[in-house]
Amino acid sequence: MHEKKIRVKRIRVHYLEGGEGPPLLLLPSAAGRAIEYQTVIPLLENDFHVYSIDYPGFGRSDPLEEIKGTDDLAGFVLLWMEAVGLDRCHVAGFSLGGWIALSLALSHPKPILKLILIATSAEKRPDIPIINPSGMTYREILDTFYYRPEVREKLARQKRSPSEKEEVLRSSRALAKLVQYHRLIPQLDHRLREIRIPTLIIGADRDAAIPLPYQQRLQAGIEGSQQVVFKETGHAIVAERPEALAEVIRKFLQSPI
Repeated sequence: MHEKKIRVKRIRVHYLEGGEGPPLLLLPSAAGRAIEYQTVIPLLENDFHVYSIDYPGFGRSDPLEEIKGTDDLAGFVLLWMEAVGLDRCHVAGFSLGGWIALSLALSHPKPILKLILIATSAEKRPDIPIINPSGMTYREILDTFYYRPEVREKLARQKRSPSEKEEVLRSSRALAKLVQYHRLIPQLDHRLREIRIPTLIIGADRDAAIPLPYQQRLQAGIEGSQQVVFKETGHAIVAERPEALAEVIRKFLQSPI
């Protein structure tokens, strides 16, 4: 796994790249940082050429004022893909990354070989809230987005370096700014049947942030899609079940279309 930077639309974009095999792009959640997949990428590197990206203004990527919502992020990801030479690839999106992946699947499906949607939705329903981490303390985020107590406590004990703290703060501010535009959660439920890409939908039975009915609706709407539900797991599937998640991803991507 190598850290890299490339210039896209006047800004420097930080991303991770590693491994050999078919290309796989991992889109992070509202945390907005490629490092979110740091435990998953090594588990996939033997089978895939894996990429992940810091969104503009998040992590180590420069901000871009014209980014105001999910559609803008999707358009930027396309430009970044062109810049790094990703003509076609598998795409997996977690939470906010899933909204971006859905936007790409509907607006520019040709570059996507297979689609994986992790703990995400196609809409926001009035009867089932979606929890926004913006403005929460770190302890509140751990208690809300994570279910397994051993994972929560391990993360609570971790010491962050000054640079890590600065990246997290930058990312939190970038998310808070995007939230103000009210353009993050898509309303794409009515278009799900347009998706013809082989799709895997992953949910968790203890997800309080984007609860399981949202993933069930995705499966019902995307014809031929498959679904996997992790038990005793919260929203943060990437952190709580990295080994099992990597295995599910590998099995789906290596199976015949």
